[in-house]
Amino acid sequence: MKHQARKASRDERRETDLDALLARQTPSFRCFHIEEPRLMFGGGNTAVDPKAGITAFGPLHSDPHTARSIRVGVIGTGNGIHGLKTYVERCLSAVEPGLNRRQKHYDPLCFPDFPGACPAVGFRTNFSIERERDIPLKLFEHAASSGDPASRLRAVVELVDKQLEMMSALSPRPEVVIVVLPRCVEDACRTIGSRYRSRKQQLTQSERAQRSMDREAAKQNQFMLPLEFTEVSKVEHKGFWNIHHALKAHAMKHGMPTQLAWESTLSGEGLTQDPATMAWNFFTALYYKADNVPWQLEHLTENTCYVGIAFYRSDPQSNALQSSLAQAFSGHGEGLVLQGPKSILDRRGNPIPHLSEHEAEHLLAEVLKLYEDFHHVSPRRVVVHKSSRFLPDELVGFKRALTKVDRHDFVAINSHHDRRLLRIGKEPPVRGTAVQLSEGRYLLYTVGYVPALRDYPGAHVPVPLEILEHHGDSGPDIVCQEILALTKLNWNSCNFACAEPITLQFARSVGSIIRELPKGSKPSRLYRYYM
Repeated sequence: MKHQARKASRDERRETDLDALLARQTPSFRCFHIEEPRLMFGGGNTAVDPKAGITAFGPLHSDPHTARSIRVGVIGTGNGIHGLKTYVERCLSAVEPGLNRRQKHYDPLCFPDFPGACPAVGFRTNFSIERERDIPLKLFEHAASSGDPASRLRAVVELVDKQLEMMSALSPRPEVVIVVLPRCVEDACRTIGSRYRSRKQQLTQSERAQRSMDREAAKQNQFMLPLEFTEVSKVEHKGFWNIHHALKAHAMKHGMPTQLAWESTLSGEGLTQDPATMAWNFFTALYYKADNVPWQLEHLTENTCYVGIAFYRSDPQSNALQSSLAQAFSGHGEGLVLQGPKSILDRRGNPIPHLSEHEAEHLLAEVLKLYEDFHHVSPRRVVVHKSSRFLPDELVGFKRALTKVDRHDFVAINSHHDRRLLRIGKEPPVRGTAVQLSEGRYLLYTVGYVPALRDYPGAHVPVPLEILEHHGDSGPDIVCQEILALTKLNWNSCNFACAEPITLQFARSVGSIIRELPKGSKPSRLYRYYM
């Protein structure tokens, strides 16, 4: 008892000393808070939480007197199609989250009920399954046991691709297709591709020789023509390293967005989400993929083109083949994808892929043309978000592309695990908190405690984004405000917000899907085909 009393006394003195120190010490950094961006829903009503807005007002542009109808197609085994129908029918009425692992009720603000997938509530939409294509289970079992991992994926994709082709010939054809995969495919193919993410990539003889020549040319400040090398072709086929990406890539050419589901998930086995959250995410994605916008931001600068630029490996087995990727967003629901030129990758000089001056100019000029063709108006302002720092040549090239644009902001963004902000109390920093590190460098908490939810909706210590550098016309408050707002435009789920802005969030997935496109296929410009 005495030991406990002495320990309590030490803790009290420590708390008193800490309070006194905090009272005397003036913070030496600038910190400000950005108000939570509001979203627009049906009838022009606003809310900060997508789930609360959909429940109360319905999706954007919804008519309270006329329910929307979405034609849904489904491909799978007989049991898979039946399981999907059963799941959709079960979700016509409200879906509760149930109990958590501690056998306690979920917080109703963070985990609200799904109101139902019927025309009277929620999305005010009738999700009508009108087209079905049955694949016998034995064909899936044969495909899932066909040799090496790449062959198994290829066989499964070919099975589904044939049915997608037949479904695309129907009139009217589905607006979105759900592909339900059986347990045998899940067991054989779900984790294929994970070993390639951690495997050290080996350069071929030609790649090593070309990289050596590039380094020598850079040292001597000379231009050298690339040489062609003849190599023995590899037996292993390239591509088909991920079941999700491969199916998305092959479905794209049929002009029908797809949504993948496992039979086991629809039946409730091994859920990683509570039933209500699963229903929210499932029907939000279906609604958007059928060319509908569930919500949009209330305030975002008019005629601004938000561009995300990232890089991806064209071939998962080669480090030398890097390509650039641009995603353009208007902030009102339209996502456009553009495959860019090859990037430069010099491991000894700069290990981060980057663009030359000419390539940077060309890429941004193509993005602006795509934006103008889609919106029938030229942007008055361009905001570029990049996942790495801007090199001088890149900045020159990007600025040269802005011949018709008066204002711009180029922002380099990355996650930062080393620098953290602590505040008094038990809760993490409030979402929207920004800390200035130096001129043009900031930490921005896009995750954290959310006052509207009265909780931090996360399982781990929140990691802030770091604004590495900023070149442009706007102040830091505007730059941070737009980044925070763009974290709320992920229509692949109904989460309150995401950690990254939409400009960068899906860059890796989009690149992975593009590299699995069949030979001769062109990637779609529309973002919903990559979700």
